Amino acid sequence: MVRESLHRTCRGWLLSGMAWLLIGPPATSHALFVDVAAQAGIDFRHFTGATGERYLPETMGAGCAFVDYDGDGALDILFANGREWPDAPSEHTPGLYRNIGAGRFVDATRAAGLDRSMYGMGLAIADIDNDGDRDIYFANLGRDLLFANRGDGTFEDITTDSGIENDGWSTSATFFDYDLDGLLDLFVCGYVEWTPDTDLDCGVSPSQPSYCTPTVYPGYPSRLYRNVGSGAFEDVTVAAGVYRAEGKSLGAVILDYDDDGWPDLAVANDTEPDLLFRNDGDGAFTEEGVVMGVAFGENGKARAGMGIDATSFGAEGSVAIAVGNFSAEMTGLFTGSAAAYFRDDARAAGIGASSLTRLTFGLFFFDYDLDGWTDLFCANGHIEPRVGDYQQATTYAQDATLFRGRADGRYHDVSSAAGLTTPGVGRGAAYGDYDGDGDLDVLVANNGVEDGRGAPWLLRNDGVSGAWLRVSTRGTRSNRDGIGAVVTVTAGGVTRRQMVKTGGSYCSQSETTLTFGLGDVESVHTLDVRWPSGVVDRYAGVQGRQTFTVTEGETQ
Repeated sequence: MVRESLHRTCRGWLLSGMAWLLIGPPATSHALFVDVAAQAGIDFRHFTGATGERYLPETMGAGCAFVDYDGDGALDILFANGREWPDAPSEHTPGLYRNIGAGRFVDATRAAGLDRSMYGMGLAIADIDNDGDRDIYFANLGRDLLFANRGDGTFEDITTDSGIENDGWSTSATFFDYDLDGLLDLFVCGYVEWTPDTDLDCGVSPSQPSYCTPTVYPGYPSRLYRNVGSGAFEDVTVAAGVYRAEGKSLGAVILDYDDDGWPDLAVANDTEPDLLFRNDGDGAFTEEGVVMGVAFGENGKARAGMGIDATSFGAEGSVAIAVGNFSAEMTGLFTGSAAAYFRDDARAAGIGASSLTRLTFGLFFFDYDLDGWTDLFCANGHIEPRVGDYQQATTYAQDATLFRGRADGRYHDVSSAAGLTTPGVGRGAAYGDYDGDGDLDVLVANNGVEDGRGAPWLLRNDGVSGAWLRVSTRGTRSNRDGIGAVVTVTAGGVTRRQMVKTGGSYCSQSETTLTFGLGDVESVHTLDVRWPSGVVDRYAGVQGRQTFTVTEGETQ
C-alpha cells in the first residue's frame, strides 16, 4: 500500500511541484518550431555508405550536438557522419558549424582539424582535463577517436596517448565523474559484432533483401574508462561491474535515482533488458534494472531501446526515465524515487498510444514553452524504407513528436500545433539555446539514404513569452564543467531540480547549461547547487531572464 501510494504521488507530481497542482501552470503563448537549417548556413548531409547491399549500420544514423567549442558564449553545432565501406578513401567527415551570430553558422570542420573520415555514430563532449575548453569523443563503428581542444579553435587527436582502445561498434557515449575524484570518466555503449563480411540478409527471398535485427549478431560489450589525469584513461569495465557480454546498447544517461550524491547510469538496450547501474560509491556499480522495474516493458519483455533520458521532478527528488523504442512497442516513461520502485507510466500519461506507430531514436526532456513543466521531444523514423509495404499504419519517414507536460502528470501531443509536421528519418536529437533568446531550440540529425534524405533540422523555437533562468556551472573542486551537479531552484512557491549531464538522447549531446522555465514568475527565491564534491552553494533573489553562472564554493 505504501509503494502504490508513492507511485500515485509520483504520477500526480510528475515534473512539477506540489504548489502548481493547486494553482495550475501559468499561461504562456504557444511555441512554434521552424526549421531554419538552410537559411542558417547548415548544408551538412548525413552519409550512410549504402551501396545497395543493405548493411545493418546504414539504418542506424548518427548523432548531433550543441556545444560552444571555441568559448565565445555562442552554441556551435556538431554532426557525426558515416563513410564508404569498408575502408575506402572517403571525403565524408563529421560536420562542425561555428555560430557567427545573427542566426548564422559557417562550416569550421577543416579549420578545426576535425576533417577526419570515420564511420561515426555517437558524440560526447566535455572538459576532460579541466583546462576550460571542451574536448570531443567520437564513438564509431571502427576505432573510436578522442580529440583534445587546444583552446585556439582547433583540436588534436590524442586517442593513442589516451589509452582508449575501442575498435568495435560503439554508439552513444557519456562523460561523468563516477568516482568523484574531479576528473570526468567515460562510458561508451557497445552494440553488436559486425563487419561487411559477417553481414546477414534476413529477407524472405533474394529479390526482397531485408535488414536483420540485432538478435542475429553477437553483442559487443560497453566500456567504462576511468580518467587518471593528463588526458589518459584506463579500462575499468570489469572491475567496476558494468561488463555485459550481451551488449546491444544504444543509449546511456547519468542520473541519481537514489539521491545519495553518487552518479548512477541508465542504459537503453536493443532487444535486451535495459540496465540501471547503481553507483555503490566504492568504485563499482550494482545493476538493478530488473529489481527497480526498468528492464522490461509492461508485458514483461525486453524492447528495442534506442534513445534514453532522465529528469528529476518534485521537491522530493523523484526521477523519470524515458526510453525510445521500436514501433508497436511504445515509448517508455518510468517514474520512481529513492523510496520506491519504478513503474512504466507511458500509457497512463498519454505518451504510449501516440508512440505506437512511431520508431523513436533520439528523445529528451526539456521545457520548450518555459511554463515550468517538463516536456518530452521524440525524433522518429523507421529503419526499413519499405515498411509501408507490410505495415500500412507505419511509414519510413516520420514526423517528430512533442509532448507537453501538464499539472496532472499527463502529457498532451502538441506536435502539429508546434509545427512539427514534416516527416524525416530522425536519429540523433539535442536541444540548446543557439540564438540566445532564452528558450530552447532543437537539433535533429536525419539518416541519409539512397533517395537523398539526410539533411538535419535546426528547429528554432519561436513564440515563447514565459520567464526563464539559465544556469551555467563552473566546478573548482569538482570537474570544471560541473557535470553531475544538481541545481535546485525555488520560485513562486515551486521547487524544480535538474542535473548537469552529457550524453543522453541517442548518440547526441545537448547543451550543459540548464534552463528553468519560470512562467510568469520573474525571479528565483533560492537557488541551490549540490556539487559532485559535496559542496553546496546557495543563492537568493536571483533575477530571471539571464544566464547565471555559479562557481563552486563561492557562497561558502
